[in-house]
Amino acid sequence: MILFGVRSPLIVDVEETLFRCHIAVTAAVSISGVPRLQDRSRLVDLAAFGAPAGSPFLATAFAPRRRRALAEQALALGLVPAPALIDPTAVLPRHLRVGAGSFINAGVVIGAAGLIGDHVLVNRAASLGHHVLIADFVSIGPGATLAGNIRVGEGAMIGAGATILPNVRIGENALVSAGAVVRKHVPAGALVAGHPATLVSAAPGRSSLDMDDGE
Repeated sequence: MILFGVRSPLIVDVEETLFRCHIAVTAAVSISGVPRLQDRSRLVDLAAFGAPAGSPFLATAFAPRRRRALAEQALALGLVPAPALIDPTAVLPRHLRVGAGSFINAGVVIGAAGLIGDHVLVNRAASLGHHVLIADFVSIGPGATLAGNIRVGEGAMIGAGATILPNVRIGENALVSAGAVVRKHVPAGALVAGHPATLVSAAPGRSSLDMDDGE
């Protein structure tokens, strides 16, 4: 497994899951910023990186935009997304598709009949109900709760401890603030916050909510 981009605090959780899954790191590629790895024995700069085409990678950024950018860089080098990395402490149903390049962190619980896209992050102790549909490059923060029949559009981000009530749709690239309680559909590109969640901005653009530390 090649870890691509290692400046996000998320990387330490990825390392722990790889250890529990007995998966070896062949290289940890530093793109920019300060690496946050615990084990730097495989750390290399992008300029010095070389790996055979077809080698599997995992883009480790928390923010969807940053993770997408890392994935595009890795693909341009001929790497391929690794199979989903799922922590052994996560509780998953028998029939669940988790896409390539995704990371399911420790303590996550997912209900039956769901679908998780590619390059998705589901962070520590998040809970996803039955029939959830999570599109590509979504980030779900630690302790977030998504009830049944939730749809989350590509590139959206759900903050830590947020609650999404049943049958709600979260649009593409939308941002749900930490601790928000969402009872209604969220338009694409919108930022919502509060209890109950209300619209803060219809087009927040680049926000501190979707940036990695040190970016």
